[in-house]
Amino acid sequence: MMLPSVHSSIDNDDSKGEDKQSSAVGSSNNPTRATQNVNNNNNDTSDILDPIMTDREANMHVTTWARSNYVQERDHNVPRRNMYEHYKAHCAARNLTPVNSATFGKLIRVVFPDLKTRRLGVRGQSKYHYCGIRVRASNEPNQTNDQILTITEDNSGSTRDNISTSPSAASSVHPTASNILDPSISIQLPSFMKPNILSYTHTNELDATVHSFISAYENHCRQILYLVTHHQVDKIQQVMALFYDRMPENFRLMIHEVPEITEAVWRYDSLFYDTIIERFLPTVNYPLSQAMMITLRTYTRELSNYIDAFVSRFPINFYQKKFDVARIFAAKFRRHLSLNHAAQTATAVLNMPEYLSAMRKDWEQLDFDGLLDQTLWVCDCNTTDIRHILNQEIYDLLTVKISLDHWMNWVSNIVDSYLKKFTPSSSNDASHYLAQAKQFLLKWNFYTSLIMKGLARQNARSFSSFHTIHLFLDDYALYLVEEAIAQANYILMRQQQVIQQAESSSTATTSTSVTRTNIYSSPSSSTNKGNLS
Repeated sequence: MMLPSVHSSIDNDDSKGEDKQSSAVGSSNNPTRATQNVNNNNNDTSDILDPIMTDREANMHVTTWARSNYVQERDHNVPRRNMYEHYKAHCAARNLTPVNSATFGKLIRVVFPDLKTRRLGVRGQSKYHYCGIRVRASNEPNQTNDQILTITEDNSGSTRDNISTSPSAASSVHPTASNILDPSISIQLPSFMKPNILSYTHTNELDATVHSFISAYENHCRQILYLVTHHQVDKIQQVMALFYDRMPENFRLMIHEVPEITEAVWRYDSLFYDTIIERFLPTVNYPLSQAMMITLRTYTRELSNYIDAFVSRFPINFYQKKFDVARIFAAKFRRHLSLNHAAQTATAVLNMPEYLSAMRKDWEQLDFDGLLDQTLWVCDCNTTDIRHILNQEIYDLLTVKISLDHWMNWVSNIVDSYLKKFTPSSSNDASHYLAQAKQFLLKWNFYTSLIMKGLARQNARSFSSFHTIHLFLDDYALYLVEEAIAQANYILMRQQQVIQQAESSSTATTSTSVTRTNIYSSPSSSTNKGNLS
């Protein structure tokens, strides 16, 4: 979904420093686009995005950081270079790659649209400054206890950056995955169900091999989970190499010759990956630490490579099933992590009373009549319901300081009320339900895009705050629709299984009845069979 451009307010002064490098804030509008490759002639790795993060997430990270560490105030200024160095120090402390300076400057103007850039200082030693903002004091709300940059100047006019680091207090407020999983607590995993081997005659030797393999595989998965928990994903490659390259010959032979082992392994992998999701990200807005976010992204990015490197030498069916389930897990978990990042960014905005107040004032000035006129013939929605949502429901959400959970419940109610009217009662209704789900997303995106355009046209001071909330709500609405479709598919599948089982039972009963009739009612049949034999 395209958003209105936010580049128009950039001062000409910035073209000397910030616009030399090609970049676009608008890239955040495409969450699926891969990060741009580094120019071969540029060896400065500080000017690229973190390859694990999407452009949208990197941009949201910058805007959140700026809101948390700087505040708008007249008659104050901050050296442009020093603000960027402050941000780079923040990224270095969290093992993140910062965005380039051009993108950083444009994102700062999204947060502070009235920002001016001037060259200050004595002739020959002047530097560009952002005018109209200052560093947020440590005793002010929303201070992140991040690395605060203080600027001192000596008599020669040179500027020195004194950076003091203090640990973040966020973990003491909210529980995170990294501090819930204490090393002294044993890593609990789902039980590996012993496969029902039908193709082999059970022997004590085979049973012993199966039990040994199950124990070894569970321990292998437990080691991987431990490494992920303690941010040691770089050691997973070594653990997998030891397990697969040094696997005993009887295990290899069993994998080659017993297909039930392959079936049991990929099913256990599914349970293992579900355990990872439930352990580290039990809810969409779970307060996941930045370090754990990076760890999980790295794991999902490298998982397919690990399997390809160490399992490809095994039977093709064994390799393919492990690879496929890992690929599905990695794609699903990365989307959940992206949604979680957007949720945390939106939470940071909602926790700032001054931003919430500005959003409420800008919302009151929106032209809802004009918006409804544009959508009336396109969306074919109930105008009374939409007006109530815009005038009452959203305004109430902005009036009272509430958590992101209230916004999530609000979106969930809207999705449920729309889709429940089309809940499929049979497989014949499935295509209609899917079409209506797509229609909901198209209508949702059309309304939200018009709202953002309206805010841009009126130069809303809270545009960046609305933009952050808007990004999360769009992703969350898509997430809810996909979950609803998956749930409907599951119900229909269960219905079909019940019908098939009933038909199979009926067929079996009819067949038995016919067989008995042939046996007892046609004595000659047995004679005929005897003659044929």
